Amino acid sequence: MATIRVLVVDDSALVRQILTHVLGDAARIEVVGVARNGVEAVSAVKALDPDVVTLDIQMPEMDGMEALRLIVRDSDARVVMLTSVDDPETTYRALESGATDFILKPREGLATSIDRLGIELVRAIRAAYATSPEKRTRTAPPVAAATPHEVMAEGDPDRIVCIASSTGGPLALDRVFAGLQTDASAAFLVVQHLPVGFAVSLAARLMKVAGFPVEEAKDGMRVLAGHGYVAPHGTHMRIVGSTGAPTRIELEKGPSIHGLIPAADPLFESAAECYGNKAVGVVLTGMGSDAAVGLLAIREAGGQTIAQDEDTSVVWGMPGAAVKIGAAQCVAPIDRVAVEIRRTLRNGGNG
Repeated sequence: MATIRVLVVDDSALVRQILTHVLGDAARIEVVGVARNGVEAVSAVKALDPDVVTLDIQMPEMDGMEALRLIVRDSDARVVMLTSVDDPETTYRALESGATDFILKPREGLATSIDRLGIELVRAIRAAYATSPEKRTRTAPPVAAATPHEVMAEGDPDRIVCIASSTGGPLALDRVFAGLQTDASAAFLVVQHLPVGFAVSLAARLMKVAGFPVEEAKDGMRVLAGHGYVAPHGTHMRIVGSTGAPTRIELEKGPSIHGLIPAADPLFESAAECYGNKAVGVVLTGMGSDAAVGLLAIREAGGQTIAQDEDTSVVWGMPGAAVKIGAAQCVAPIDRVAVEIRRTLRNGGNG
């Protein structure tokens, strides 16, 4: 297995020291250099030719956003943004500009959160390395805010749509939710592998592009038709209920599945059990195999299943794993996924 060569960029000497230490303990990762700002980062990328760059956003002389655009334009390096700015618009601008992933710096301080930071950062670096450089900027134009839809009677859903994503997922979810044109009889539940604290921001972003309510899921929350729910970091999400009857969300801490909390398999499996042929499963871009088994459970229960195609996936790990085991009835490019969901809902969830 090849060693992943990493450049660490941050204006804080303490942060550079901590990240170098964390990454130095990880298998198959080598820190080949550090930089204090965007100007040094651009120069270091040219000199060192790293595979992955961890890049702070707020830096003097040249900030991370400007450096990101130059790095993506002039090299094959993949970029993981590391930032204390919990701002969904900044995050989406970075992803649209070619960043592969992002990590939020712990609010309680890096020095007291080394273990958690190390796990998240190593996973993000490995996922970034698995990404083809050509796919860093192969995204559709930014999605505009939708006109808010009039929410019909907030009753129990007749159908459940479960969506899973990871690396490349935020922009993919953008495109899907922008095209959903909410159905008053369906609820939409999302498991996106997220850094700590981003579920609320992601829900706000999806609500903006979709035009219908989307919120971070809470334990015991009632699932309403015409609404969306995002699984929070650190808990698996399941549903309890049945078609046309009260359905509620159950959140459960650990143990990790596929090394992930949340993982999508528990949600998909619960949807198959509770909703049967009225469940719809969707697996979007992401590294690993999460959601493949759950998607197969939905298909075997008579529900409809969709996977994003390889060409439009940043990483075809999750959808590819689902396709490999025969879980996906439909494989579609990202801009057709919402169309397939709508088609399935129009047909009553039966094909």
